[in-house]
Amino acid sequence: MQRIKSKIFFSVFPLAAILIPTLLWLPQTAQASERRELVPVGQTVGVTMDTKGLLVLGTGFVSGEDNETYEPSKGVLKIGDLILEADGKSLENKEAFLEAVENSDGKTMKLLLERDGKEKEVKITPVFSTADNAFKIGAWIRDSIQGIGTVTYYDPKNGTFGALGHGVYDVDTDELMEIREGSLVDSDLTEIVKGQKGAAGELMGKVNMEEKLAHIEKNTEVGIYGTTEETVFEGEALPIATADEVKKGEAVLLSDLEGGKVKEYSLEIESIDPNGGKRNKDMTIRITDERLLNLTGGIVQGMSGSPILQDGKLVGAVTHVMLNEPAKGYGTFIETMLAAA
Repeated sequence: MQRIKSKIFFSVFPLAAILIPTLLWLPQTAQASERRELVPVGQTVGVTMDTKGLLVLGTGFVSGEDNETYEPSKGVLKIGDLILEADGKSLENKEAFLEAVENSDGKTMKLLLERDGKEKEVKITPVFSTADNAFKIGAWIRDSIQGIGTVTYYDPKNGTFGALGHGVYDVDTDELMEIREGSLVDSDLTEIVKGQKGAAGELMGKVNMEEKLAHIEKNTEVGIYGTTEETVFEGEALPIATADEVKKGEAVLLSDLEGGKVKEYSLEIESIDPNGGKRNKDMTIRITDERLLNLTGGIVQGMSGSPILQDGKLVGAVTHVMLNEPAKGYGTFIETMLAAA
């Protein structure tokens, strides 16, 4: 078991260091008998994702044998680049790349990158670092990211799930992560830091990397999506609400913040802005449940993805908190998530 600390909603942190126009999706007719039904989950889980290639976080200096300072990556690599291959060989992880650099004997290497969605080949010459006693290129890279978030729904008909309600962005580059693969894993909450005005609260806990619950296939602006076994997320399936059925007024969110059991907590949908708002901010919500306010102070990092129910239907998920008023935040429509899925 590994102790972790969440950082922004779905927070990313390092094993290395993460939060944060509506699309209408009408796969069924509006008739109640044909309405799609999903299991609202509300379970807190660990999230781990491997980047597509090795993500360049920054470049720096290498102290050479001649006591001179070199910048091998300057003008060659840029923040946000994805290193896909080194000398024609694909890279499974950063360890494989570091080994290739160290075994280069200082010879110029060919790197295949993805930059701004396009592949590009560059050449780089490693420098022997006296400090590390190895060849280096003077770049910081990442190959994976981890955090805590909440599962929104499970579809028992096709074994798919949706979580978070917002995308996973790299904390250093502030870009939506392109992923190679990922997993939802079992987690146990150990502490809840309450939110305060100007400072978001957070969930702290432990994740068991060996207990994989689901396979992540997509990271989008409005959530992460993938597949799982039918026995992982069990519960009663509820009909989804279309965007025009969501209304201002009373609703509830689901979360397992107390004793690992999913419970309902009351909230108020204060406004609805499906067209003028940003994606994943379709609704403005306020926590009204005194139990939850006493427990968390409102919406905290790690709660993103908590399903929102109204009138017996799944209407969406919690996505963000307002830092100056932690009892308030935003939610996205379930239709918005399903369109991305």
